[in-house]
Amino acid sequence: MMRFWEGHPELSGELLQVRDTILLRAASDDPCVRQAVTQLFASSGKMLRPAFVLLASRFGMPDRDRMIRIAAAVEMLHMATLVHDDIIDAAPVRRGVASLQALRGPRTAVLVGDWLFASCFALIADLAGDQNGRALSHLVARICGSEISQSADKYILHTSVRRYLRRIAGKTAALFALAFHAGAVESGCPGALVSLLRRLGYSLGMGFQIIDDILDFTCDGAETGKPAGSDLSQGIFTLPVVLALKSDDGQLAAALSRGRTNRRAALRATRIVAAGSGIAGARAAAEAYTDRAIRAIDQLPPLPARQTLREVSCQLLSRTY
Repeated sequence: MMRFWEGHPELSGELLQVRDTILLRAASDDPCVRQAVTQLFASSGKMLRPAFVLLASRFGMPDRDRMIRIAAAVEMLHMATLVHDDIIDAAPVRRGVASLQALRGPRTAVLVGDWLFASCFALIADLAGDQNGRALSHLVARICGSEISQSADKYILHTSVRRYLRRIAGKTAALFALAFHAGAVESGCPGALVSLLRRLGYSLGMGFQIIDDILDFTCDGAETGKPAGSDLSQGIFTLPVVLALKSDDGQLAAALSRGRTNRRAALRATRIVAAGSGIAGARAAAEAYTDRAIRAIDQLPPLPARQTLREVSCQLLSRTY
């Protein structure tokens, strides 16, 4: 987290406060919960979602302590979804370290994920208005629907681009949009500005997820913390695969069909996708969403947070982890 935000010391300091808020809440609960949440922070990512809550709030008149706790609630929601993702996928690692379900078993991981969900809702109920409470409950339902859709689509060779985009809109972009929305609403931004920030979050989230899906093929795992082609090996066909299949001469489809039971075929499919035109097509899509986000950023009031958002948008597009 500190690596990504090192050029923004004020924001990185607030994100450390977000982390400490979550750890303090866990410390008041069962020792198992405290240890598990501490372990989750060992594999913590960039903390983008709480950062976006805080950045969006700067376009209004925020109560800083209150916004840090709202940002903590959004991060707990994100952490809960990651814990449950790892259980569903039986993932042994998360960002290069052992996942919670691998360390403590799926039963404990489920309970910790549920604790994070419950704590998130409790914080929002204490701090946020009805609008954000409703938005949060709708989001959880949407995330679950996207997970069901992803599970139903496993190993289906001819998933459409539209279906893929709808899936990541529910899994990733909706939470980015909620982070911006919560920060804007709870700091008293006017309606038009709230809508602009929410659209910005959605576009940024779409571009972010597409880049994540590209990195699954173009990185060796040292940076991303997971083996190359890990989604493909689980039958999750992301945009690079969907686009590569459109110009496939039959080799990729054959490798994907055998990859469900044949590790060598899955590795071959990963190499075909990495070397094919699907990567360039997916990158073009990520650039288009990022351009849309930057156009929204340029419409924001000329505050320091606007420049930070511009820099972060460019970082997310060019990142390698």
